[in-house]
Amino acid sequence: MDLIFRRRAIFTGMRPYFDDQKLLNAINLWQSEYSHKPKFALSVFVARCCDSDLLKSDRAKILKAIFMALELSPDDLLPDPLIALKQEKTSSAENAKVDESHQTTVFIKLLQQLFAKFNQADEKSIRGFVIKHLAEVKTDKMRLMYIRDWLNMSAETLEGQHDLDVLQKLVNLCYMAICELAGPVKADQLLGLAIKETEPLAIGIGFRLHDLL
Repeated sequence: MDLIFRRRAIFTGMRPYFDDQKLLNAINLWQSEYSHKPKFALSVFVARCCDSDLLKSDRAKILKAIFMALELSPDDLLPDPLIALKQEKTSSAENAKVDESHQTTVFIKLLQQLFAKFNQADEKSIRGFVIKHLAEVKTDKMRLMYIRDWLNMSAETLEGQHDLDVLQKLVNLCYMAICELAGPVKADQLLGLAIKETEPLAIGIGFRLHDLL
């Protein structure tokens, strides 16, 4: 397999789970120590990259995502990471950056609380509305696949970590779906209740829940 293609595939598979700096370090590690090794060596590579409790718990999923990306066509892969990552600008100092895992965790809890307010048929209708409008969500194809799998309940939870603007868009789409289903007054009431129920979790992990809205 072409070196650049494999590098792009590994980058695509790992992108939902790692921040920019860790991704760049991982790609550099793969290129210097694993790019010439057989495919099964990827498991050792991924194990070395998963240096936190959260990443260790997701190790099998990350490896699976890489293998899936290696089966994609070049058009479905992210650009070459050695160019893309170096061009990205950090918006704030590292210690001021919100942990994406926290905002994704709070987002999942918020939507779970929202969905719990409806019967099975109405919940399916809301999820279907969001799926129908996923073209409006600007993220990479791997993350979009994770979002779609979660919304259609093919996956029990939302895999990966997701940018704040993506999560905001998904919350807004859910709100629009509820407005169509129950009216704006009821939608505001239900969203307010879900926010109240999710707030303790957000406070506990230091994330501003209203940043999702």
